[in-house]
Order: sequence, then structure tokens, then C-alpha cells
Amino acid sequence: MWEQNRGEKGPGKAKAFDAEAIELQLQDGYEGFEGWGTSLAWWGHALGGWKDQAQANNVMDLIFDPAKGLGLNIVRYNIGGGENPAYDTMRPGGDIPGFQPEKGRWDWEADANQRAIMQGAIARGVNIVEAFSNSPPYWMTISGSVTGAENGGNNLREDSYDAFADYLTEVVKAYRDRWGITFRSLDPLNEPSSSWWIKGNQQEGSHFDLDKQAEIIRKTADSLQRKGLTGTIVSAPDSNSIDETLGALEIYDTATRQAIGQINAHSYNGTKMKELRALAEQLGKPLWMSEYGTGGDASHSHEDLTSAMELATRIMTDLKIMQPKAWIYWQAVEDEGAQNNWGFIHANFNGEEHYELTKQYYAMAQFSKFIRPGSLIVPTADEQTLAAYDPEAKQLSIVVRNGWIDRKTVIDLTPYHIESAKAEAYRTSATENMQQIDAIPLYENGFEVAYAENSITTVIIKGIELKS
Repeated sequence: MWEQNRGEKGPGKAKAFDAEAIELQLQDGYEGFEGWGTSLAWWGHALGGWKDQAQANNVMDLIFDPAKGLGLNIVRYNIGGGENPAYDTMRPGGDIPGFQPEKGRWDWEADANQRAIMQGAIARGVNIVEAFSNSPPYWMTISGSVTGAENGGNNLREDSYDAFADYLTEVVKAYRDRWGITFRSLDPLNEPSSSWWIKGNQQEGSHFDLDKQAEIIRKTADSLQRKGLTGTIVSAPDSNSIDETLGALEIYDTATRQAIGQINAHSYNGTKMKELRALAEQLGKPLWMSEYGTGGDASHSHEDLTSAMELATRIMTDLKIMQPKAWIYWQAVEDEGAQNNWGFIHANFNGEEHYELTKQYYAMAQFSKFIRPGSLIVPTADEQTLAAYDPEAKQLSIVVRNGWIDRKTVIDLTPYHIESAKAEAYRTSATENMQQIDAIPLYENGFEVAYAENSITTVIIKGIELKS
């Protein structure tokens, strides 16, 4: 659908542009970008059970296949706690089966649906898998439910910290030994500082005070080591906001910090991105933006641009300032029955098996199709412009988010040697879905491009190298 063609050879001679050129701030760029991803909770459990496997395969192609779809290369697999059979409050897809339905009994046939989606994702090019937990098994909890404590406080029983760490690492071991899948990281927590995990919710969740977060982090790391699971590190704390993540890391003791192999942060809220990045660098830990989602307004239709533009803004802000090694969306597929605009794709989790693409899907494609793993992420002084350079493919990709006014910008290309005469460009707007637009002439010193009102445009220049 989005096949790219190399432009003619040779740019035009340097041109005097009317506007001041936006410089690509190579000195502030960062290497080691690992790619884009999604959690499989809860859509993996839902779509993995579809009887129409052709439909499920189409959805997986649209998300993970780099040629047919978004090319997401990271998945976060949700190790379910498994709810108490006496309760039934879960939303469609949220009733993730646990592997230990009761103390002393393991069920390795559990969670076949989500597992099938993960295996399908790996077959389509996913090369990084992380496991994470929303809650311990219900029989380890104080409330007797994986949805949270009665008062939103700690819900893991004091005598079950070792058992919970053993549960998580035993699942990691089973996936390695039974299915040949090595989780590169294991996160025992999900938004643990939040107080909204209350018994009776529609999803799994568990609050941990900071000292309890530290305890389960250390015990999980120790359990991995004891079982020889050296290919898996602990990631944490997966807090809801940037500032909560920073605050937790500042309070954890040295032993807990050492037990963490990767810092995970959600970027729903918070402003201390530079501080978090600096602390991660100081500790020598890779930093992931492990969860973000937008589009919660139930009034949004699937054709509405609002959520798509919010998504583009968040990606640009995170990659420019926080500079994570990976950027992960919450769930790429949302239940259409939820009456909101979350997700790149809306599907029926409970009934007739069908799906439709949202504007967010195309907004994500403007980034993930062209900014590939291994790229150098290059910020600019312009808040609405982000660039990335892929040295292996010799490709420069520039994404521009434009608001409610038409505008033109000039991009400075003087640091580069250019082979092509023209650049390809794709746009998502109110009337366009990742639509290829007219090729853009290139000059030795840069190019000028016009942006439509309320749109996201990606410009791709092939056969381009940094001057030595």
C-alpha cells in the first residue's frame, strides 16, 4: 500500500529560500532506538479466540508486518493473575487466565489466545518481547480479587512476595522451555503507585507502596537469577506518569536500583522528562516509554483527527525530550463496544468478528513505517518537526505535525550528501489516510514543503549520507 520508489539522481543546486531553514540538531540526536510496540492486553486474549482466523491474521498483518502494516517490532505480553471464579466484573478481553489457578496447581494450557497472537507477532517480525503483570493471582491477594484492594492500597499478601516472584519467573521459564520464547525483560508492576486499583474494577490492577515495589523488584530479580534465566532482566516501575517514575527511582535503595535492568515509564502525565533521562543515563539503564494511549473521549468517531494529532504530539515530545529506546502504545486494538476512540484498530471483542482502522492507525504509520529500529532520532528546534536517520538504509525521515493553519517550512540538509532529486511524502489529514502526495524537489541545501491544515506529513529522502 505504501511502496516507496527511489527518486531521480542528484539534487538541484543550492536555492535561496524565502523562510529560515529548520536545522536538524544532530548534536542532540540519540542512537540505540529499538523500535515501536504495543501491549497485547487485552486484545490478544480477545482476538486470539476468533474463529475467523483469516480476520485475526489480517489484524496481525496490519499491526506487525513492516510491509503490509505498521511494522511494530515490540510486544508486551500480559502475565495474567487469573480472577477469582466467584467474581465476574471483567471487561471483554480483560479476563486474562492465570497459569496458577490455585496454590500448588499449574495450568500451562492457559492463555492460549494471547499466546497465539504473540507467536503470530513474532512470525511477522517482532524481535523484542517483554512480560508484565497487572496483578498477582487472586489467591495471593488480600481482597481475594485481581482487580485491587478494598481501599486501593497494597493487595499482595505479606506472606506471598516470594510466591509472586516465583509465579512470574516460572511463567518466563515455561515460555523459554515450552515455546522457545525468551522474554528480554519482566516487569512485575503496572502503575503501582496509582490508587485506582479497587476491588470490583473491570480489569486487573494492584497498588504497591514504594517499599513494597522495591521488595517485589528485588525478589523477582533474585528469582530470575536462581532459575538461570539470565536472558531476562527486570524492568520497572511502569508508573502512570513520568514524575512518578522519577520519584520512585529516587527513593529506591541501591539494591533495588541495581536489580532493575531497564527503566519503564508511562507518559500519560508528568513534565520531568529531562530529569528522568538524566537519571537513567546516570544509572546506566536503558529507558523505555512503555505505555501511552489516547482517545478516551467517547464522542470521537473513528474518522476524527483529534486523537491522531494528540498521538503525534506525544510521540514527538517523548522522542525529543525523554529520548526513550522504545515507544510502546497501550493496546493497538480496542474493543468497539467500549465507546471510545482508543486504539489504532477497533474490533468487536464480544460478538461478530470484524474490525476497522482509525485515524490513529494512520498517524502511527507516519512514524513507525519510516522511523525504523536502529535509527538516529534527530530533534529540531521546531516543536512540530522530528527527524530520524537510518544509516544502514541511508534514509532520512522527517515528520511534521501541522495545526490549524496552512504553512510552509524549509528543512536544512547541508550536513548531508544527497543522491536523489526528489523526496517522497505521505500525509494523513481529515481527508487523507497515509496518502502519497506530490514528490518534493531537493536542493543541495535543503527543501521546502507545504503542509495542509491539521495534518501529519512524513517526508522520506533515500540515498542520503552524512558528510564526513
